[in-house]
Amino acid sequence: MSGVGVGQGQLRHSHFFTLSLAIMANLIRSAKSGNDWTENELAAYNIHVQEQNLQDFFGVASVEALPDVQASLSTFSTTEDRSNAPDDDTYRLLHFLDLAHTPKVGQEAAVDLFAEKLLNKLGYAQGRRIIMIRQALPLFICGSNCSAQTDVCVLDSNDILLLVQEDKRLDNNADPEPQVIAEAIAAFQRNNFTRERELHLPVLHQMVIPAITMYGTFPTFYKITVTAALNDAVKTGVFPVAATNVYRHVPRLPRRNSDGMKNLANRSILLRYLEAFRQFVV
Repeated sequence: MSGVGVGQGQLRHSHFFTLSLAIMANLIRSAKSGNDWTENELAAYNIHVQEQNLQDFFGVASVEALPDVQASLSTFSTTEDRSNAPDDDTYRLLHFLDLAHTPKVGQEAAVDLFAEKLLNKLGYAQGRRIIMIRQALPLFICGSNCSAQTDVCVLDSNDILLLVQEDKRLDNNADPEPQVIAEAIAAFQRNNFTRERELHLPVLHQMVIPAITMYGTFPTFYKITVTAALNDAVKTGVFPVAATNVYRHVPRLPRRNSDGMKNLANRSILLRYLEAFRQFVV
């Protein structure tokens, strides 16, 4: 009797899964720029965002196990009010933080500038890497040439290495998550184009693109796996049978997430998160 019940449950689950796939497969796919991507595009290309805990995402069991704040950022991590900053560099970075924490309509650049300054200070642009603001990446989608506009990105001579997308819902309802995933697909296309056409190297069939979305001064972290199968599906506008899993980690803070780095307790923890995330920018 119970065996029949289990069998019926499995059948219902299988039917629901098949039905869900059929619905997603029939969603409309059109040539959209990355900044116009929504949850619909993620469903249309069988992309799923999965939350990971600290251990699974960063490989550590607790916040205390994250790397310490760099000595060069010690005054930034402990100075609450920029008027009390002991040096000009700390004052300027705190000024950018203040502007980014409460951006007004039309001042989105404040978040981008703060992210760029902070990533530089954290060593994300060491060696011959640079950090760009508002870098447009070509995106070939549904047989048409479109683009994906990054807010901030780290790159070297050959590759896009990290993407940062601001949450602009102060101005509109656009969710930054689908946008940064579209940018990762564009980065996959751009990086492989460089490998094939300029470096005469074989293309890679899979890349894991690290990314950050910024809500004011609060970051959310992503590992976006882009495969050749997903890229082909986007280029031709078809539904890929194989699902793509994007992994996300939302930091757990002592104060509200909306306080971001404005709060000192939050700031010291988020700086440790950002220090740990640098390991994925390779």
